[in-house]
Amino acid sequence: MTINKNAGVVLLSIWLILTGLIGLVGLNFANLGLLMGLLALVAGVVIVLDSSNLLRGKKSSRRVGWILLGAWLILTGLLTLVDMAFAGLTLLLGLLALAAGVLILLDR
Repeated sequence: MTINKNAGVVLLSIWLILTGLIGLVGLNFANLGLLMGLLALVAGVVIVLDSSNLLRGKKSSRRVGWILLGAWLILTGLLTLVDMAFAGLTLLLGLLALAAGVLILLDR
């Protein structure tokens, strides 16, 4: 079975839908935080591996925006799963999100 960015995008889409439902209708169930953290982490890893061409054995990639998105997802997932905080965390997440969004839009 080959894993590609489509799998990462599907996982990201599920994560986004659940995030929206949590915010809009107050969706809540046991272990929701754990599920959301794992979903973000796995989506991020799949996106980074595919965007950096590691899954295809290639050495370079021009998909920097997707790699930054994957890094943001991984960090977001880890922060949900592990109680971790440091000075500048919000700034780091914001910069990663901003850079990823701009680069993904410019790549079109």
